[in-house]
Amino acid sequence: MSTTNHSTDEQVRVLVLNEGEDKSEELYRLKKGWILQIKLSANLSWRKVRIFTNACLNEEDQFERNSYHELKWIYPSSGRYDDSDRYVVLSCCKSGSFHYFFTIDRTTIKENRNGQGYFHIEPYLIWPDGSGEVLEQEYITCQSVLSKSLGPLSEWSSRIEVGRHSGYNMIHFTPVQCLSNVSNSSYSVSDHHKLNTKFEGTYEQMKILIDTMTKQWRILSITDLVYNHVANDCALLRDHPEAAYNLINSPHLKPAVLVDSILMQFTRDASEGKLLSKGIPDEIKEHHLQLIRHYLLNEIFPQYCLWEYYICDTNKLVELFNKKLSLLNNCPDKPLYYNENLIEINHGKYLRMKSFVDLDLAEKIYFFKREYLSTNEQWINAACDALRSRLHFLNHIKCEKLNENLNRAIDNSIASCRYHFFSYDGPKYKKLCLPSTPFVGNYFYYPNGEF
Repeated sequence: MSTTNHSTDEQVRVLVLNEGEDKSEELYRLKKGWILQIKLSANLSWRKVRIFTNACLNEEDQFERNSYHELKWIYPSSGRYDDSDRYVVLSCCKSGSFHYFFTIDRTTIKENRNGQGYFHIEPYLIWPDGSGEVLEQEYITCQSVLSKSLGPLSEWSSRIEVGRHSGYNMIHFTPVQCLSNVSNSSYSVSDHHKLNTKFEGTYEQMKILIDTMTKQWRILSITDLVYNHVANDCALLRDHPEAAYNLINSPHLKPAVLVDSILMQFTRDASEGKLLSKGIPDEIKEHHLQLIRHYLLNEIFPQYCLWEYYICDTNKLVELFNKKLSLLNNCPDKPLYYNENLIEINHGKYLRMKSFVDLDLAEKIYFFKREYLSTNEQWINAACDALRSRLHFLNHIKCEKLNENLNRAIDNSIASCRYHFFSYDGPKYKKLCLPSTPFVGNYFYYPNGEF
């Protein structure tokens, strides 16, 4: 992108398009009031190029991400048969990140684009003290503070004033809403609508404080909108469990939830003295960790047949494949595809032994007239044998990967236990007990008393 000044007041930035150029991983920075001029390179100048963008063309327009406008060409050349110097202009009237694409086949369809990219029109930060002065982004010096550590609102000014005298012109506050009763983590919001009760104040009082910071101290403020995760005890999860990952909308989590349950049950069994015969007491010592590892991997997890979530029933699929091929009238001379790596296991809803493969694809790969065979029945049997071999291989790979993941899960659980029970800088738990001092904390949350 190049720069052009048409006048002392107007800033023009030139973007040159090239054929087949995907600039979706780049971002061009522009400022409000600038003009973006888009031109064509030599290899595009003879094409019938159409350019589209979802940028707002007027300041009063509302941004709609999936709504695109075609930009109109300007033809500066007076030559009748030469429009190679044509260009489009876009006024940078509204802040935001916008997408553009262009086609060369005369269509308006985004999927037919020949090239694309993004540009960002920077927002203005204007001091609200009536001066109209703009704070350029390059001049922002921001200090982050943990809101939960600031105490009551009545004490915030004295603590924030340190940042004022240190030269900061922006304060970043971590979320000011109610936090988790369990972790009290700064980003573990339990109620997005209520102010943290530790502040002993109201949103109106906070507004007065923020206004004072802005108008008297010339310190702007920002905070986080935490929408992608919440505290375990958030009312949102209780009232709308469908808003989170669960076993209905995310069935791939079934094996992980089972592992979580197995590890919780281990804590319960140990705390009730049921594992004393295995040499595992409730008051464990560090030398017990290897005993626990062996017990879980070799005695407990095999009982639950976790591999059944990942492998397919070879005999059943081969039987279905045989029936499918038997209904065909003709056997092709050659396979349609030669790459059997295209055959992969699909887990569907992660039901035990219900994984499957694409039998239509398997037909195109395995069913053909092998020269050393002569009858249709032999060709079918050969195709079924080939599929069976592939399924055995895929099942073996899935089992190996599962064992690798289980070993890693147990090792991580052992490491967590070592920290919580024995590490010098850990909490030094004394006894296995659910839910207060478990072998390893539960990974998933169980709302509405389901724990």
